[in-house]
Amino acid sequence: MLRRALVEFALALPVLIVLVAGVLELGRGYSFAVETSDAARDAARYAAGKTTSTNGPGLAAMCSLVTADLAAVTTSVSCPTQVNHPPPFVAGVDYTTPAAGQAVVAVYCGSSNNCSGAVQTLYQSEIDVYVYYGFSDLNILGGGITITGSSRATTAW
Repeated sequence: MLRRALVEFALALPVLIVLVAGVLELGRGYSFAVETSDAARDAARYAAGKTTSTNGPGLAAMCSLVTADLAAVTTSVSCPTQVNHPPPFVAGVDYTTPAAGQAVVAVYCGSSNNCSGAVQTLYQSEIDVYVYYGFSDLNILGGGITITGSSRATTAW
């Protein structure tokens, strides 16, 4: 009886290990998706935060915010790539596909140059921020996956 239980355990153990590892990887992927989405939302909100008497913060300041938001995920952030058309953005054309462990930021600033606007122009301008992260999952779920977080903000200035 004990031998039979050991044989069944030996057959079931690899399946259980793969299931547990898959669940852990899905959890890691979900946490990275939340981080990229939060970074995109913060960046879009920040870039749209121009007042009536000052210009917007610009792309360099927005990149610093995204880098700080993603500090727990990666230190390799490539940003920003300004795209001259509204989304959807195409990998390899509008932005560089991220490598494993790297984040790439693509931004559309409407008619604004550098997402800074001007004091009297760009009323209700659209700002789209996309953060792409190259997630490497131990090959349990198929290998490298690009996780995308995106946000759109409309300026009130």
